[in-house]
Amino acid sequence: MKCIDKFSKKQKKKPSRYQKRHQQKMIKTLFLVVLLILVLLFGALAIFLVSGNRKLKEVLPYNRSQQIFGTMAGEDYPVGKGLADTLCVGEAETPLEGVEAKEGERAGLFAVQEKEIPFATGLYERISPGKVTQLMTVLTAYDKLNPEDSITIASEDMVYGNDFRSCGLSSDTQVTVNQLYNAVLVSSAQDACLALARSAGGSAEAFVELMNQKAQELGMTNTHFANVTGVSDENQYSTVYDLYLLMNRFLEYPDILNAMGLPEFILNYSKADGTENQQWLNCDNLYTAGRISVPKGITILGGKYFSSEAEHYTVLLAQNNYGDAYAILVYGAENETRDEQSCPSDAGKNKFLKFYLKFLIYHCIFERYAL
Repeated sequence: MKCIDKFSKKQKKKPSRYQKRHQQKMIKTLFLVVLLILVLLFGALAIFLVSGNRKLKEVLPYNRSQQIFGTMAGEDYPVGKGLADTLCVGEAETPLEGVEAKEGERAGLFAVQEKEIPFATGLYERISPGKVTQLMTVLTAYDKLNPEDSITIASEDMVYGNDFRSCGLSSDTQVTVNQLYNAVLVSSAQDACLALARSAGGSAEAFVELMNQKAQELGMTNTHFANVTGVSDENQYSTVYDLYLLMNRFLEYPDILNAMGLPEFILNYSKADGTENQQWLNCDNLYTAGRISVPKGITILGGKYFSSEAEHYTVLLAQNNYGDAYAILVYGAENETRDEQSCPSDAGKNKFLKFYLKFLIYHCIFERYAL
């Protein structure tokens, strides 16, 4: 006798010929879709790898607060032993077509992203850093002081005489650290330098030692500071290359860079009796102030500038419309008049970056504007 399970599942019907064909088409379609996706992925990867070897960049809007560094250097660019591969390195003398250095000049043009030095003369020879010393004062104090803290100006911070620049603060005046930074960066105020040094180091003399330690940290091995204001001193010296190392570090401090690029500044402070007051400070860098024009497509981020009968120097950070940063340093320059014949009116229309830079360093620095 055969037992039958009434609750057993019904036998499945065999798929029809139409259903088999449909399943086969679905499998083929799914295979083709997967294959197409794989082809597209490999194609996109190939395009990315090929384009990655080119130096094409998207146009970036200019922004002073942006940190402008990080582009890869060319693989074939030589890097000196003992130097970080993130820095520009090169020979003491590197000619640039169209630029003729005058006797006694020490200069360098540094392409920060490319890590190249398109132009250099006397790159490692000693120079007096001048007001650029104050930038080291700010950088050293920046790591020691809270920008929002208040400093009381002391009598030892005061400077007098026509040869000194002051922000006009009197003894017992209270001003924030940040306001003093701006006074130094915009107007090269020496009393502000002394107040920062005293507050951060206990005394100006002790602070100078901190500056020299900072210089060694930056790799400025041919630099020695003797004061915080930039006053000429035989024991205070540097080189164009060492000062490039200093300027390069400011690209990592957008707040300082913003202040360095201000064309003017209103200093806020409190008098000894507690009343609030303001002092207008003009920018002593004619490039930042816009009194010396630069080519279209180049923006001056900041720096220091000085011109007198005895001494002329310019230390600038500049940026193009693509966000590429450049350091331009010239010392020992002659104060020549501008030759209108050598400055073509259509020079600013040229779209090639190298021509812009050549124009910038040649016509705006080596062919000095008459002041």
